[in-house]
Order: sequence, then C-alpha cells, then structure tokens
Amino acid sequence: MTPTNRFERVDRRPFQLKPRERGGTLVLMAVVSVAMLGLAALAVDVGMGFTAKGEAQRIADAAALAGASAFLEYEGADGVAPAEERAYDFALRNVIRNVDVDSSELTIQVVPDESLVRVWVQRESIGTWFARLIGVDEMNILASAAAQATQAGAARCLKPFAVPDLWHDADDDTDGDRVWDEGEEWELGSHPDDRYIPYTGPDGAADATGYGSEWRGPDQDFGAQINLKMPDPQSEYVPAPGIFLPWRIPYDDDQEPCDQGGGGGQDSGGAVYRRNICSCNNSPVELGAEYQIEPGNMIGPTNQGVDELIEDDPNAYWDPTMDGGRGGIRDSDFGDGLSSPRVIKLALFDPSEIEGSGMQTIRFNNFALMFIEEQAGRHDPVVARFMYFVSGEESTGPTTGSLVRYLRLVE
Repeated sequence: MTPTNRFERVDRRPFQLKPRERGGTLVLMAVVSVAMLGLAALAVDVGMGFTAKGEAQRIADAAALAGASAFLEYEGADGVAPAEERAYDFALRNVIRNVDVDSSELTIQVVPDESLVRVWVQRESIGTWFARLIGVDEMNILASAAAQATQAGAARCLKPFAVPDLWHDADDDTDGDRVWDEGEEWELGSHPDDRYIPYTGPDGAADATGYGSEWRGPDQDFGAQINLKMPDPQSEYVPAPGIFLPWRIPYDDDQEPCDQGGGGGQDSGGAVYRRNICSCNNSPVELGAEYQIEPGNMIGPTNQGVDELIEDDPNAYWDPTMDGGRGGIRDSDFGDGLSSPRVIKLALFDPSEIEGSGMQTIRFNNFALMFIEEQAGRHDPVVARFMYFVSGEESTGPTTGSLVRYLRLVE
C-alpha cells in the first residue's frame, strides 16, 4: 500500500495573464492616461483661463472707473466723449496673457443721465496646451464692469476758504445774469424776493439756487470768476465785520509744511491757515458738520500760501477761448492742468449761516473745484475760476452736495 503524501508539491512557475486579461489591462491603462491628460488640461489650461479672466476683469474694472471719472468734470451729454476716451485709453494700455488689448475686444457704454460707464472686455481664441489632446484647442473669456460717479458727503485736501453758495438776489443783481459782477453789492435778505435754496439731489427743489443747481445750470457756472478771499474790510463780499471767511480744518499730522513761513501748530492761527493753503490737509471734511470760522483778516498768511501754490505751476493761466468758448487751463506744467496744485477744492455754505461778527461755527452744504487765477498783491482779492465737480468719498452724513462725487463700481 502506497503511503499518502501529506505535503503536495507547490507549482512555482511565474504568474502569467491569459491573452484576454492582457488586453483588458491595456484598455484600462489607456483610459487612465486619458483621464490624467484631462486632469492636466484642467490644472493648466483652466488655471490659465482663470488667470486671463482675472486680468480681463481688472481691466474692465479700472477702465470703467477711468471712464466714469469724466463725470467728475462734465455733466450729462458733455461727459460722453471724454468718458469713452478715458475708458478706451486705459484699457488699451493693458495686456491679457502678455498680449496687448485691442479695441475690437472692447465694448464701452456710457449712460450720461446716471453718470455711469459700462465696459466689456472679450478675448476669443486663447490657445490651450494639454486640452488640445482632448479636442479643446481654444477658449474664450468675457469680463464686464460698471462704474458710476455718485454723490458723496465728504472730501479731503480742502483749502481753508469758505465760499458762500450762489443765491437769487432780486435787486442787487443789476444785469440779471445771476453772477456777481464788479460793482454789484449782493446782500441776501435786502429784498423780499431774495432767496437761497440749496440743491438737495435730483428729487429736491426744482428752484434750488446754488452753484451746480438748475437755477443757473451747471454748465453756465463753469469758468465763472469768483473772489475767494477779500482783504478789504469794506468789500461787499465780507459778510460781517471781522469775518473774512478763513476756517479751521481739522489737524492732519502728516501734512507737509509750507516753504514760506514754516509749518505752524496744531490748532489755529495764521501759520496753520497758511499751511492749509500751500499743502494738502488730508483730514476728511463732511457736509453738515460744524467747523469753526478763523477770525481775522490773515492778509500775510493768505498771500504767502497762495503765492506758493501759484509758484508750483507758474505758467498756467485761464483761457476763456478754450474748448469752444467754455474755457480751460492753458500752459500748465501738469498736462491739461487738472492735476495742477492751483486746482483746489473748496467748501460752500448757505450764505445765511453767518450770524454777525465774532467767533462762530459754520456748516457746509456743498464742495466745488476751482482754479486759483491770481492774487495780484497782498491787499488784493484771491481770484479763482469755478470749475466743477470735487472728487469726494462716502460719509455717514448728508450726501446731497450737487458738486461732490466719488467713483464706485456698481456692477
């Protein structure tokens, strides 16, 4: 009897796939390779698409803001052409994926009644890399933005000249042109029909009389010559004895000093007032808030501060024949002159705010942009040209000033 072998022999031949199993693995490897290529396309090409989209969006945002900035200087239909020009000019100075933006890739829409500019940036046929292996040769991108110049309630870098807003004077406006002229002595309240109605926005009173209101029309105000500071105590522009309309701007710790006369302290006085003329005080000034009048004539500090501003752009002058008779700044060292130190922001107030002489506070209801034209001598008035909108910012207070706007993206 043959004994039973309790241990069977182990077959140690190498493992081998059957022909059918070997073909299935090749198919699986091909599917995995395609998936990996798809993931590469997703990681590289889609990432590139997001980068291009981000670049296009930044261009659309900035071009819309550049276009809407035209409505800081122009009103309504007058702003359409400069808004389009600024939007195109800014967009065309940029690149997407290191390729210059072309005008055919831009669409600009200007809505003058809303002081709004929309920009679309569309680039087609951006080539792909790995996605070509799965049949995607190119991609398209589209970005859009809309910016608006909207009413604001605060501004910075104001000069310390308080200017009475325009009012309707029934008897002293002898030629009826609604502008102060040489020899006219306007006095609010000297006639029963005198009135001042501040502009309070598009839904406010239709007979508002201030600068920028419908009473005159904003375009009529552009280029009007205005006396900002009268040193003569007997001048009709002095609202009350001893009130020459300098005012105190809150202290700005980072403000640059004047070249003439030094820097000054932190509160009040001629040196502080002079510094607020010659350099930018970056403290925010809000509509409706109370600010103190600076008493006294300030003849010397006024002249020193104004002289320094004029010396920063000495060749600039107002040419009333420019822009088809609209007027403008010529021969400025700062291009079109809008960036000239002589273009200043000023606060406007209701002329009935001044209550006699002596120390008092004042509230502002509007801001305006003006070009300092001259001060012939220390005892002569500071003369300026009314320009238009002030670049401002949002505020928790009133935002009804017709002439202060800030730019914001709305879409």
